[in-house]
Amino acid sequence: MTPPHCSQPADPRTAPFRWPTAEAAKAHDHFRTPEPQSQRQYAQQTGVPRSTLGYWARRDDPALADPLLHPDLVAFLRGSAGEAFLRRVVAAALTTFCLQGSAGLRLVTAFLQRTQLDRFVACSRGALHPLLLHLESDLAAFRGQFQPHLAGQMGPRRLTVVADEHFHGPDNCLVAIEPVSNFILVERYARRRDAGTWERAIRDGIEGMPVEAVQLTSDQAKGLLCCAEKGLAVAHSPDLFHGQRDLLSPLLLPLQRPIQEAHKDLQKAAGLTERLDVPAEQPQPGDELIALIEAVRQQVAAEKHLEELNQRKGKAIEQVRGLGDDYHPFDRHTGAPVTAQEVGVRLGGHLNRLDEVVRQAGLGHRASEAVNKCRGWVGLLIGCVGWFWGLAQARLEGLELTEEQEQAVYQKLLPGHYWEAAGGRARTSEERERLKEMAGKLQDQAWAEGGPLSGLSEGERIRLEEVARQTVGLFSRSSSCVEGRNGRLSLQHHGHSRVSQRRLEALTVIHNYVAERPDGTTAAQRFFGQKPPDVFGWLLGRLPDLPRPARKRRDTAAQTLPQPE
Repeated sequence: MTPPHCSQPADPRTAPFRWPTAEAAKAHDHFRTPEPQSQRQYAQQTGVPRSTLGYWARRDDPALADPLLHPDLVAFLRGSAGEAFLRRVVAAALTTFCLQGSAGLRLVTAFLQRTQLDRFVACSRGALHPLLLHLESDLAAFRGQFQPHLAGQMGPRRLTVVADEHFHGPDNCLVAIEPVSNFILVERYARRRDAGTWERAIRDGIEGMPVEAVQLTSDQAKGLLCCAEKGLAVAHSPDLFHGQRDLLSPLLLPLQRPIQEAHKDLQKAAGLTERLDVPAEQPQPGDELIALIEAVRQQVAAEKHLEELNQRKGKAIEQVRGLGDDYHPFDRHTGAPVTAQEVGVRLGGHLNRLDEVVRQAGLGHRASEAVNKCRGWVGLLIGCVGWFWGLAQARLEGLELTEEQEQAVYQKLLPGHYWEAAGGRARTSEERERLKEMAGKLQDQAWAEGGPLSGLSEGERIRLEEVARQTVGLFSRSSSCVEGRNGRLSLQHHGHSRVSQRRLEALTVIHNYVAERPDGTTAAQRFFGQKPPDVFGWLLGRLPDLPRPARKRRDTAAQTLPQPE
């Protein structure tokens, strides 16, 4: 019997050759010149078949285009300049709408149709989706190519890492951000969110960078607490918002119920007193007049009781907000340094006044337990302030400053840089302006002529400014940066049904290298200290040819309808 033989595998089919759109645009520009060559001569010179040139000429005839389009516009978009413009518009639409925003491809299609650019580039999902995938892959390639170079040129730094999880997909999404620059260090999917997983994720995120994580800020999840204590062996700072929320939640509802009841009593009393405004045709009996007078008294008493209840609720909210207002290493009114002991006195005073509100309102055991539990959380905040001052002292000792210069740094330079950054997060515009003005005055006083710091050289000044800016950046009060990022990821999930790992990497690059603050800086520029290459220009140079729209089919249904006579 003849032994079987394996058949030779067939040669893989190569993709059909297509002339780049740039060649068609170049040919179109050539034949628009005053004295163009013949198609035969141009074909011999460039190697483009004459039949292909004829097809391009017929396709580019403005008379065959949409009659609503101006012939000059058609000619421009078929030329080299128009082809480059069209590539930029499509790349910008996909990058801005789908990646930097949270829109889907349907809106990109609608944009191209409303601008009538769908006559020149295919706008169906099947045509645009490969371009979007190509952009996502190129964004990850951009980070892999340029981020190691940027990290190699930055100086050594110590930083705080703010971490949190997000649950928009089947797996946990781990997010870790450096809060000062808002640079995303970690954004990946993981099946677990324990301490070991977080430790590996953070170490991978800072690998290859001359940085050292010295503090972890979170919402006190058990995995993150264990990661800070045992995995990374760094300090942990509790998030301010979550502590305030846990404190205020058991208080708001018991304080609101009496207010609702007081509103009902006031409405009932007001309904009786409305009869006083109705003119009586006959003299009122004495009993009815006494009842009306009593109703007025009840209304006044109800209004007073309601005002007291509102003041009590407002006082509770004010004390909880006061915890955030006084949790700073510098005084928000004078800018003077505040020690950990002084911060403890201020925060403890707010808790004592809140405890008094709880006793006066008789809110019960749950509210009292929340206030007592909060005292332990406040103890952690006080420890964070003490940790900050210890770290600041160690960093300043390495600069070998005189005692007078150190005092100028403590009293003026550090609070000036701190409130320059923290003042923008104040609740009201007036407070933001006041803190900004105070920060500017403190910095001016620090570098005033004749002051202790005025004798430093230019290089020493630059170094001291950088150390001061980095030092105050280590004090982290909240995890709002990752909470905001989680909100952006939720919008992406709602807009695209799911966020793949490839898209997640692309979104990270968009956040770090593309999105800009009002001052024009990106997160990567603030983190690495230098401006990275233009991402959009780099993507545009690697974008493949745009898909051509299919030829419009004749409407056969309209042709079969009887024409009106």
